[in-house]
This record gives sequence, C-alpha cells and structure tokens, in this order.
Amino acid sequence: MADKQPLSLDKTIEQALAQVHGPMPVDEFARRVLAIYPSRAKNPLTAVRGNLRSEHLGKTLVFPDRQTLVPLRVAMQGIRFRIPLTRQEATQGVLYIEPAFQYFRRQEMAPQDIQLLDAGGRPLAARFVTLKQQRTGPLGSFTCDIPVFELGDWYRTHRIRRNDSVLVTIEDWERGHFRLEHEPVKRRRQQDIERQNQELANLLFGLLEAAHDERLYTHQAIPTAYARLSEPRGYPGDHWIEVIAHDARMRWDGFAIHYSEFRSPLEAMLLSATRAEDVVPEESYSREQARQVYRFTAALQDRPELWRRLEIQGEQTLADFDDILREAFQHDTGDHLGGFWKLLRRGTSQRFREVELGDIDPYGEGSGAEQHIAGLRLKPGDALKYVYDFGDWIEHRLVLEEVATPEAGATYPRIVAQNEPQYQYCQACQRKRRKTIATWMCHECSDANQQDVLVCAACLNNEHEDHYADEILY
Repeated sequence: MADKQPLSLDKTIEQALAQVHGPMPVDEFARRVLAIYPSRAKNPLTAVRGNLRSEHLGKTLVFPDRQTLVPLRVAMQGIRFRIPLTRQEATQGVLYIEPAFQYFRRQEMAPQDIQLLDAGGRPLAARFVTLKQQRTGPLGSFTCDIPVFELGDWYRTHRIRRNDSVLVTIEDWERGHFRLEHEPVKRRRQQDIERQNQELANLLFGLLEAAHDERLYTHQAIPTAYARLSEPRGYPGDHWIEVIAHDARMRWDGFAIHYSEFRSPLEAMLLSATRAEDVVPEESYSREQARQVYRFTAALQDRPELWRRLEIQGEQTLADFDDILREAFQHDTGDHLGGFWKLLRRGTSQRFREVELGDIDPYGEGSGAEQHIAGLRLKPGDALKYVYDFGDWIEHRLVLEEVATPEAGATYPRIVAQNEPQYQYCQACQRKRRKTIATWMCHECSDANQQDVLVCAACLNNEHEDHYADEILY
C-alpha cells in the first residue's frame, strides 16, 4: 500500500483553521501549523505568517488587527450588506449576482450554488440564469453574459420598486446561504447609512494608506474592512462599490482599490492621445493667499547638504518656480524639461505617494506651467518633488517652511539663503602651490583618471578647453 502523501502547507493551514472558532493570535496559530508541518525555513514563524498574508488573506481568513486572525467562516457570519436595485432588476424581477455578492461569498463557490433565504430563513424559489447585456468599455461596446437570480414571485409579493434595497445577511459563509430582506426606499435610515458609509470608507482608505505598493487588492480588503466595522451585523450602509465611488480619495478598477489620481497604463495612454492641449486645473484661492509668500527649502535628493531657501508668491506659477530652481541649482535654463509632484504622507508612516502636478519646458510652457502656487493648497511642512532633466533625473525635495507676508519692495521669486559652501580646490593650481577654488569638473579627465578632476575657470580654458565639463555646485 502506498504511503500517504504529506499535507502541503496550504492544506495544513486550512486543516488548522477548521479547529479555530474565534479570534486567535497569529503567532499561536502559526505554532499550531508548525506542529503539523515542520519547516526548514530560517525563521519558520515568519515564513508561516508570510504565507497567511499572501495566500490566505481574504480567501480563508482575515486579520481584525495585525496580531490576530479569524477564519472567514467565523468573521463573515451574520455580516449584513445592502444591494441597491436598478430599474432593470426591479422591472425584470432579477437580482444581479456580481458585483453585489462579490467578496461576500467563498471564492471557490459557483454563483449557482448560492442559496437565498427569505426573512424567516426559508429557501426562496430563485432560479439561476444569465442575461445578455450590452456594455461599453475603453475599446468600444461589447455583449456579455450577466449571472442573475430570477426572483419575480418574491419581488411581486413585496411590491419591489426601483431604488428599493435588498438587505442581505450572511447566514452561512461556507455553504453560501444568504438571507434577503426588502427595504422600500422611503424606509431608508439615511443618517445611519451615512455614518456606516464613512466608517467603511475610512477603514478602506486606512488599508490603502498602509498597503505596500499603493494598491489594495479587493478580495483581501473588503472582507477585512467589513470584519473591522464597529457594527458589521447591524443596519447596513451602502454597498462597498457605492462607498468607494462616492469617496474622492480612492477608486476601484474592478480588481484593486487605488488612490483617486491613479491611472492605468491604458487610461494614461488614452488621456495622452486625446489631450490636444494642456488643461489648467481649476484652482480656488483668495486674493490674500495670492499675495502671500511661500518660503521653501529646496535640496538635492542625493546631496541634501546642498540646499537653497527660496521665496515665491502665491499668485506666481510652477513655471516661475521652475525658473528660480534652475537658477538656484545652476541647471541649464535653455534645455531639458522640469517637473513637479506633490508628496502626500501615507497615514502616519514615513512613506509618501506622489501626485503629478505637471511638467515645464525651458520656455515656461507645459502641462504644469500655469498652476499657481496658492492653488496647490500647501501648508507648512508639506513637500514637493522637483525633477530637472527627465533623462538624468536630477531630483530635488522642496519643503514648505512658512507662509508669510510679502516684504515691501521685494521682487519674487528669489533666493534668500543657501548652505555654507564646502569649497574644493583646483588640482592644477595646487600642483603649482596655488590655492584656487575649483569651479568646474572635467568629465573626460575624471573618466580617464578614475577620480574627480576639479579645476578653476582659468585652468579649464588653458588645459581642458575641448573637454566636456560641468560647473560645480556648492
């Protein structure tokens, strides 16, 4: 008789989860798994924890907090959600299965295996069918099959109309049993719904802020957020799709939740192809904000000891800012693009997401050229990223120190301070026992000598006249 094959790690985890009936510390559960499935990993606990998050989160379990897990069959039991009925659903007596039940049912469960119950817990006479529906996407119109439940008798009994809601309770997540209740639109408890909506939106946005790569996989996020609601089994708010759609901070692409400014590669390509000319975004600021002076400290990202303090008025533009930055850091004023991004802190972490503000060409034109500083709505402590030359990618960090009143007779923008220069000396002059500040680096000689060759202007003209050199920034 052949030896029984050992369980895989995933099967071991599922077997161990079947014995868990409530919240459990993650490390305690990982030890249970390792007692059945010994690991050769350098850090076995870390390996199991990583597998739980990458392979099982949203599929078999959720984390109500970072140190605790709950099996999904337990976490989802009794959770309630709302399905708003469309005109077509109400007229045809059907209930769309997706995306209404998406992420509320077990991933492996086929839609036709869902069991619908009435308010008293009795099985409903619901027939699974598919409807042909015309849809429009980025590449044009197409026809698709929409899985639905036919519920004509139930709809007629309850006199269901468009904009009414079906309130759904998860009676048994593992077996796919869902209890339905009808709520006429006139009985909606709007204040309670708005409170629930805000809590759910904040939970989802908090998960997005904590996500490693600025996107939140929906199959993990939705069960987690509902499990963390203060009253997940109470009166339900709007469906999570509506909650995200009405929150200006984020958007759903059908697969993951992103920040609202996110654009897929296809969306970015279509936007670029259809934008005949740059559109200046709408701005709102007062006359007083236009007069105010915004004082920034600007530093090279890879050489933060090289900094400049700059002042610019609110009524001036990113084109004006680009101009003074080129002057401050000795960048070519007649070549290469510049670009600005707004840096937004992600939660309470030290990570930032970048919101593109636009590019500026050497002639003061470009997608960001006409954006006014006051229109950026910056406050002290906020940061921008500035890049000069998208080829060499010379990056700067700009931090707003203060918003002040303008100085009488001053001309803005202007450079008001800089780092104490750490001068280096011309190597050619040093060989002649002279001490002259080096102002140029010869790239050709540096490459040949495998070290920086620094010279003054006179030695550059005399000894490196035909060589490629860059002015040294102090």
